[in-house]
Amino acid sequence: MVGELKMKKIFLFAILALFAACSDENPFDSIEDDLDANYREANNEVVESEYNSHRSSSSYMSESEKCQMGISSYSDTYCCSNYGYKCSSSLGEYEKCRLGTSTKSNSYCCSQYGFQCYNSSSSSYMSESDKCRLGTSSYSDSYCCSYYGYRCSYVSSSSSRYTSSSSSAVYYLTTAKSMKVTLTYYKQLSSNWDGLDNAGDPEVSFTIYTYSDGVLGQTINTTTFIDKQDTRLWSGTVTKSYTINKGTDQIKICPKVIDEDISEHDNYSSGKCFTKSNIGYLKSTDVMEHEDYNSNYDLEWEWYLL
Repeated sequence: MVGELKMKKIFLFAILALFAACSDENPFDSIEDDLDANYREANNEVVESEYNSHRSSSSYMSESEKCQMGISSYSDTYCCSNYGYKCSSSLGEYEKCRLGTSTKSNSYCCSQYGFQCYNSSSSSYMSESDKCRLGTSSYSDSYCCSYYGYRCSYVSSSSSRYTSSSSSAVYYLTTAKSMKVTLTYYKQLSSNWDGLDNAGDPEVSFTIYTYSDGVLGQTINTTTFIDKQDTRLWSGTVTKSYTINKGTDQIKICPKVIDEDISEHDNYSSGKCFTKSNIGYLKSTDVMEHEDYNSNYDLEWEWYLL
């Protein structure tokens, strides 16, 4: 019986060997093909995974994430203004105060631009005059009007002239004064200006309006502060003086920004004007700082009365 079994095994093995010898296909080739197919399938899964990962990390990222990682196609100013990323020294003080990235005090940001006013460290050290001006004083409108000349429009019994009980100063100029205007900073923000590489030829000047009890007095068109060619960024100091007449109680200053062209100048002025009332209370040490920040440019200047 055992011998018969051995003979059957030998016979089967001989049949298999004969089949392998006569066949054109190696039986191990099929195994190798299966291994190759499995490898290709696994490799395709890895490639697809990496592709999906790349898609999720770039084109499908939010603009905030792109700004944070520094791969946004928008400008640093856009990223800083909208998301607080990529903020740099090129931003004006107005934007820095608004975003809370200014190196100046909260009191400065509050008194100059109206930002950071509700920070305890700023409100507690602000002068009562600034609080009245910004409308954050705990005193009445009548008090702010009588002592500092602010909030008068909210007092029904207000007269045309208010004199402080603790000082002989009045809110209008009792003598003519010199207004010193200083341009300190200019930066082109948009790219649609004419010129080399879309860098404009900026010409900056101002129009100054004076008022007495709401009646227009002087209209002063200043001379040019800067006149540049193919310039995107400028900083420095250019100061000019103008006489403000006696009796003036309010000054409004409007920047004018022109892109000079050979045939026709392009007016990029924002149309914003900056007003200071009750100028009779200003001291020679009171410097008014302003910024005109818009889609086309960022402009900073200051002025004081002497």
